[in-house]
Amino acid sequence: MMATQTMPSDHALPRRRAWLKGAMASCVVCALPGLAAAAEQLFVDYILSSGAQRTAWTRIINEFSKANPDIAVKQRDYPWAQYERDFTARLHSGQVDIAFSYAGERLRDAVASKLLVPLDSDTLALLKKSRFYPATLEGTRIDGEVYGFPLYYYPWGFVYRKSLFQSLGLEPPASWNDFQHVCERLKAANVSPIGLGAANNWPAAAWFDYLDLRINGLEFHRKLLRGDVPFTDHRVKKVFNTWASLLRKDYFFKPTIEMNHERVLPYLYRNQVGMMLTGSFVAARFPDALADDIGFFAFPSILPDMPQFEDVPLDVLVLPARVANPQARKRFLAFLAESGAVRQIAEANQTFPAQADPSLAHIRMEEASRQVLANAAGLSTFFDREAKVELIDPVFDGLRQFLRPPHDTDKAVLTIETLRQK
Repeated sequence: MMATQTMPSDHALPRRRAWLKGAMASCVVCALPGLAAAAEQLFVDYILSSGAQRTAWTRIINEFSKANPDIAVKQRDYPWAQYERDFTARLHSGQVDIAFSYAGERLRDAVASKLLVPLDSDTLALLKKSRFYPATLEGTRIDGEVYGFPLYYYPWGFVYRKSLFQSLGLEPPASWNDFQHVCERLKAANVSPIGLGAANNWPAAAWFDYLDLRINGLEFHRKLLRGDVPFTDHRVKKVFNTWASLLRKDYFFKPTIEMNHERVLPYLYRNQVGMMLTGSFVAARFPDALADDIGFFAFPSILPDMPQFEDVPLDVLVLPARVANPQARKRFLAFLAESGAVRQIAEANQTFPAQADPSLAHIRMEEASRQVLANAAGLSTFFDREAKVELIDPVFDGLRQFLRPPHDTDKAVLTIETLRQK
């Protein structure tokens, strides 16, 4: 599994989307002109996060269509919330040939429900020949079969303005004591230490992930997200109590807590917020004038003897079991593997491609992101990808309650456990 391997750095594999969360307001069907008479149609369903991503996919589809005039490709772009809500129904429908998805528990559920088919041996051989990183293929191996065509991955960590830290004599903190010192120094300079845009829940889940990984480790975290450990366990309470100590010190900028994730960024740009926990994909949203001034560092260590486990989501394409044109689909996947398309998609998202490619263009925060990956002792693929589906809503409800004063640990864990049991 992806989460059991450490990503290597340069010549081997070293990211709630978050993420792919700035989706479009409505579903858009992107059909290429002049192809209505093609013998076959190929439907690709995707979450669209930016104009740069749309441009990259349009270019890729145009290139494929020129080389394969007998296949008309239609890319259907969905807002994130709609895509997540309707994903299983679309797989059942038989009206999508290739679908965007993530490595993790939901992929396992879809496989268990026989809604997906694995990559065939020819495609797997081509991916290996085309220098796709082995860990990205293993990241979707289920019962011996690989179910995801890997696109890109990215680490989570803190973004901050280098010039602000420099002006205050601060360095990126490596330990929990150092982190709290940075928070105090920022607060003394009238800068709110931390921004949190938790309107869509997953940024708050990232905080829960990291505190649990740093305090209890990866094995316990996996057991908890599988439902094998109750949330009323004393080890989970320690996670919430650690977080509550930050909240009660007013380290979190209150106006941002209930904002959407991307709306927090301007506060960071204007030095009203000092740090923000996010996936490195967020670099795609940085203004060009500020991009070089924004740094990235790993979530600090809390217990000295606890290895550094990291959240590193892996985004993939999956193959619905009910399709009309499996051969057209296979040709499209081969094109993606051989044409440099994976690099184009990763560049548009400011993420790391799943395929080794020496022509990779500049990725913002690349060196620091690779360092986080290189130092990782093990990987998780993010809370709402790792957790059992029935656990996600109860935890989100509990986190929303916990973020409101008085940040009551006992009430939060009891809420989660009660809802989970129902």
